[in-house]
Amino acid sequence: MDENELEKICDTLDRLTLDALTLIQEEIELKVNAENAMIGGETHLAKTRYILGQNSVSSLQLPSENSSEFEALTVVHSSTDDFGSKRFDLESYKPDNEVYMNPIKWFGFMPPQNLHFAQNLYRQALQWIVQAANVQTKLEETCVQIKQLQGLKRKLTTTKS
Repeated sequence: MDENELEKICDTLDRLTLDALTLIQEEIELKVNAENAMIGGETHLAKTRYILGQNSVSSLQLPSENSSEFEALTVVHSSTDDFGSKRFDLESYKPDNEVYMNPIKWFGFMPPQNLHFAQNLYRQALQWIVQAANVQTKLEETCVQIKQLQGLKRKLTTTKS
């Protein structure tokens, strides 16, 4: 191993470290956006509860064991590529029949606009959370590469000495 290979490893380590810092920043921004969307959704739920009364928006409207079966409108799928990288994707369905029922209908036939706003904010938060999970996966892969290159660099420097 010569000096040129050690320099290439150091350059790659620098690039990967910068990539990791960029991914950390992106993950933080996505999580902050998701948190803000969740807070906004909770605020709109509270407004809806205030408008309709505390018993109109409560856990009593949620399905129980005796409720009819239904499927979620949005499902998170995970997949692994040929290199072992994990990826998360959202799949959304339209509420067109009894199987895919819009959960907003649990709160009445004509729910207030605030309930629609809350639903949209929660959907946006879910999208940001899935994006953050994908960024976190990339970050973990980058950290593994950094550790591998650091080990190779240590080997090169110890055998050189």
